[in-house]
Amino acid sequence: MAEANEKTTKPSYHASIISSPIIKKFSSDFHTQQSFTIENFIIILLDANLNLNTNDNNSLIIRFQHLVNLILSFHDPDQCIDFISDIKNEKIFLIVTGSLGQNIVPLINNFHQIDSIYVYCSNKSNHEKWANKEKKIKGIFTKFEPIYDALRRDIRQCEDYLIPFNILSSTYNENENLNLSDQLFIYTQLMKEILFEIEYQPNTKLDFTNFCSLIYQYNNYQLNLIKEFRNNYQQTSSIWWYTRECFIYSILNKAFRIQNMDILIKMVFFIRDIHQEIQRLHTKLNKQNHLIVYRGQCISEEDFQKILDNQNGFLSFNNFLITTTDKNLSLTYARSTRNNHELIGVLFQIEIDRTKSLFTPLDKISYYSESENEILFSTHTIFRIHTIHQIENGLWQIELRLTANEDEQLKQIKEFVRKEIESKNGSERLDVLRTKLQMLDGSKIINEPQLTEMEIDLPVEENTHHEEVNPLMTIDEQPTDPLSITSDQ
Repeated sequence: MAEANEKTTKPSYHASIISSPIIKKFSSDFHTQQSFTIENFIIILLDANLNLNTNDNNSLIIRFQHLVNLILSFHDPDQCIDFISDIKNEKIFLIVTGSLGQNIVPLINNFHQIDSIYVYCSNKSNHEKWANKEKKIKGIFTKFEPIYDALRRDIRQCEDYLIPFNILSSTYNENENLNLSDQLFIYTQLMKEILFEIEYQPNTKLDFTNFCSLIYQYNNYQLNLIKEFRNNYQQTSSIWWYTRECFIYSILNKAFRIQNMDILIKMVFFIRDIHQEIQRLHTKLNKQNHLIVYRGQCISEEDFQKILDNQNGFLSFNNFLITTTDKNLSLTYARSTRNNHELIGVLFQIEIDRTKSLFTPLDKISYYSESENEILFSTHTIFRIHTIHQIENGLWQIELRLTANEDEQLKQIKEFVRKEIESKNGSERLDVLRTKLQMLDGSKIINEPQLTEMEIDLPVEENTHHEEVNPLMTIDEQPTDPLSITSDQ
């Protein structure tokens, strides 16, 4: 097997891209060029004898594209390992046959890029003994349909815990040298101010949908949604679109997570519309009582330690934040990490003052009807870390309090941010932000997309009929056997 951690040269990845349609223009544009995803996830199928040229299996793969746009298949385990080890910003959901999985999973099970593994075979009992020892294997499956259901569940969960946050220490003083964490907090707040204030052109929405159409040009499901968005979107529907599981939610989450300024600027109209809708709806609320909401998720041990080290400091989620008044439901999400020893389950309990907080209930404005208990906060809302205590083994409760505008330390932060951007226009403010981020030595934030590089060879047959094209594009010699797993798998 390939040694994933010791490579002296950049490998040339030959992967099959599952998408549609296959047309000559796509082949000429992307042949042996860089390919990247603007979503958080990639689905990989690894099978030495993979053949999806059947109607039933093709339809399932197309359904996978409802969840994740970029789906790759590998026949060669070594190339698959090399590809995964070079992934920088995405999480991998790996579907592997039992015979290959028994050898490859122990080698890659600790790869941080891999979130979940699904073993596909014809006889579960042949693989239960070794598979049950591997912590990232989510199940052994003899059919594709249950894999789709498991993928949807796990991708939802992973999307939640990938929302990053920044912390500002309680000892913050703008007159002293700031540590890296404090600087990241300050400059992500600066980014928010720029996004809310920057001027954008009337054709920004059209430019964004054209960009999305290019990115998703071989995903008919998302193309239909992009068309719907282009034709029907209004500011008052921004929250409805944000809560929908589709392209715009996936792109925005990835852009906020890696601080991709180019994508965020393309989406500035949408970000501002959501914020203004929250403001508008908030004015209609009954503001007589305090409210407690919850968010259950898992975080890394490193991030949890940062919170422990900064009790009474500030915490800001780098995205719009959905919470719920249902504590039991949040506990269920937080407890879902029990089998993942790399993550810690956390129940965020957030106390908010209705008169001083900016939020809106999602009842009747969310895409999903079951959102009556959910509360949406605007992006980069600042909370103070109040108390931390352990509920049970592997599960902690962190009490956050939504900061009020009169908080003296928060006033200092906001004043510091305003000084950084005063007397500057939109483009100058962006330049300031880019410069500041570049000055942060070792910063995880980036201002350009990081590309996942791979060499892709595609067939050149011309076919412009989307509905008739096989969704699997492969560069390897396709086996003639249909996708039916033999007994030794």
